Amino acid sequence: MLTQHLTALLMGFGGTVLLIPWIIRLSVRYRLLDQPDNDRRVHTTAVPRLGGVAIFIAAAASAAGMIVWSFGRGDFALPYPTMLPGIVLGAVIIFLTGLFDDLVGISPRGKLVAQTLAALCVVAFGFRIELVALTPSSGALALGALAVPITVLWIVGMTNAFNLIDGVDGLAGTVALIALATSIGVDLYLHDIRSLFITTAMLGAVFGFLRFNNSPAKICLGDSGSMTLGFFLSIRLVISATAPNGHLYALVPIFALGYPLLDTFIAIARRWLRGHPFSRADGRHIHHQLLAVGLDARRTVEILGFFFLGISALGVSVVFAPPQMTFAFMLGAAALLFSTAFYGTRWLGYGEFAEFGASVASVVRNARMVVREKIRANEVAEQIRNATTLEEVRAILETLVDDVRVLDVELVAGDVHTHGPERQQISPVDRLPVRLDFPFAWHTEGGVREVILRLWSARPQRGGHPATERVATRIGPALEDWFQRNSGAATPAFGIDAQPAARRTPSAFRKAEN
Repeated sequence: MLTQHLTALLMGFGGTVLLIPWIIRLSVRYRLLDQPDNDRRVHTTAVPRLGGVAIFIAAAASAAGMIVWSFGRGDFALPYPTMLPGIVLGAVIIFLTGLFDDLVGISPRGKLVAQTLAALCVVAFGFRIELVALTPSSGALALGALAVPITVLWIVGMTNAFNLIDGVDGLAGTVALIALATSIGVDLYLHDIRSLFITTAMLGAVFGFLRFNNSPAKICLGDSGSMTLGFFLSIRLVISATAPNGHLYALVPIFALGYPLLDTFIAIARRWLRGHPFSRADGRHIHHQLLAVGLDARRTVEILGFFFLGISALGVSVVFAPPQMTFAFMLGAAALLFSTAFYGTRWLGYGEFAEFGASVASVVRNARMVVREKIRANEVAEQIRNATTLEEVRAILETLVDDVRVLDVELVAGDVHTHGPERQQISPVDRLPVRLDFPFAWHTEGGVREVILRLWSARPQRGGHPATERVATRIGPALEDWFQRNSGAATPAFGIDAQPAARRTPSAFRKAEN
């Protein structure tokens, strides 16, 4: 049995090593090259992009050879026989889709449709995530009607996630080795090892590919390779981590594929925070940020490889450790993940998450005061709408100085500038106030009239916002409505002449007088 697995590994390795030089020559002859773009792709010269062809052919030929060999010896054991046709069909769809993209290009929507079709083929032949558990001693959660959509989402998500990490020479192959090694280790613990030859064939093919893909790379995976690896690993790790009773120990595939999952989550989160489309490609993945801090490609792969190898081992330890040690491992995993997220995002220069954290902290810290300010601003707005004179409006505005975090409130006619509120004309340099102007206008028989609601507030701390923003957005519309209804009484008080505002010079305006 061990001989069969070693033979599959050597055949996968040898097949890839023999095929890649020929594929490189073919790619150069027909200009099937991945061009450098100084953003997402870090290589400086054009590199052939059909490495996935060698991996697919070598792994498939090795696995098929082992099936024929075992059948001839009389110890034929087809791995997961009911699901295998669906897996093979799905893998072919994924490989051909990636190859088509490498050769002529395909839209993101087209790739997503093909990936979904491939996942549905696997599901149709019996592959489903139905019972999810943390450890052998814990209970399992039955997904029920959610089993099929979650399974499809997992396969499609991992297929794309693996495609995203193929941005540095040797990285995707190294992550694939970690995941394949984890799959083999868990299989040895939970299952009959007679079906391992498909995994060892893929392991050998990836080893052979890395001989040519380590920095500086002579060939890269391309979509045909990265998508195929992501598709295969999403299925193989789930099968390996599913116990004979049908319980999937979900932490095994999640931790084994920790890097593509984390990188994809960060990419989606920062694009959401920036308001960018999720499908927009960029050069700010984790490996790009490591390169940006001064590491070379080889050191980047080493750091990520060793770190996520430890993450994978930690996931296996949490699942299969003795019950009395499980809690300690889970606590350690939580602490590691939290510290990685907290310090890693700062070190890697992901400012989006620092601003998001500051905003959340500000909300938690100032929630009661913000609600109070909004309530008071709404009350003042209602009082302004019911006021009858301009003096009454000013008196109502004066109450804001005592009730909310506002240093001063002014009504200004036209474009008048001052260096500070009347209550704080001179401030220390480090305590200069912030001014917010809320202009509004209304039509009269003499033309357009303009008034500015001017609010002053103390300079906010980092992550905070001045109260004037919340106050102005509630009081400003009420003032505008009041002036439109009472323009005849308000205009003389501001000393505005009958000339339309559009033709007046700045010298025609003066500060509102009490």
